[in-house]
Amino acid sequence: MKEEALTEASSTYGKTLAVAKAKEGKTATLIANLLGVMPWQKYGGVVGDPSHLIVLAFDSGAVVGIKEFLVDLCGMKLQDAARIQAFNFQDDVRQVSNAETDWDFTLYNSIVTSIKRVQDKASKGKSSAVLVSSLTTVALALQRAIAGPPGNSEKPGGGMDQSKWTELGRQINEIRNLLQQDAWHCIWEGHVFKPPETGQGGGERSETLQVQGASGHNFPNNVEQIFRIRRMFGETHEGTKVDRVFFDTQPSMDFISGGRLTTTNLDAKEFDLTKAYYKLGLNVGRWGYKPAKKSSRK
Repeated sequence: MKEEALTEASSTYGKTLAVAKAKEGKTATLIANLLGVMPWQKYGGVVGDPSHLIVLAFDSGAVVGIKEFLVDLCGMKLQDAARIQAFNFQDDVRQVSNAETDWDFTLYNSIVTSIKRVQDKASKGKSSAVLVSSLTTVALALQRAIAGPPGNSEKPGGGMDQSKWTELGRQINEIRNLLQQDAWHCIWEGHVFKPPETGQGGGERSETLQVQGASGHNFPNNVEQIFRIRRMFGETHEGTKVDRVFFDTQPSMDFISGGRLTTTNLDAKEFDLTKAYYKLGLNVGRWGYKPAKKSSRK
């Protein structure tokens, strides 16, 4: 417990939920911003060095093409891009479907064990960041491991009961708390989903965070910044092939609000995550920043 004045910031490290629809380039946008290499970024990266960025990849193909994007389109040096650290859980997630029983803790134990390694690596950087790609896949995989295999006409599946939903919430909460330490930034990717209209009335369907159960409702309450990633398809930055992307800091979504201090400290559209974090009083390493040279003329 820390005793502190009410006016003090709760932490100088971000605990951010960044959401968007599927295939809008969340991972590439966040990695490039954390490194400060988007063509329009002028203040360096959130991290102090590429080796201080750790990516936990759960989504299928989460990091495919990222290195090429950073090097070919953002001008990052290959040797620098190669220093980003990645923990690939994609096969672990796929293996969950091989479990023939419910209450399988294999994936959960693997994640928790790996987080211990992540904590050791992240704590070595002055401004490290851990990116989880994505919360949606983590939650779905853990849910499958707890529920067991789906049923069929011959054998009904176990499904989810109250005890299993409670366990899912406990696991997600534990993983969140282990990663959201006050020694590095933690950024969660999340998918938003809008149920299709049924044509049976009931009004327009609202967007939801694609995490089922109470965990989906509670997760946004336990982060400090909530941004909606908006990709401006076809509107490229001048002289590049990179679509302009901004962080909507005041997203109009029923299931979440913008987060603490975002309305007062941030513009509604923030194109630079480093600058946004700085405005919020968070620690930024500014890797790659090159201040303008002062003129020698008098």
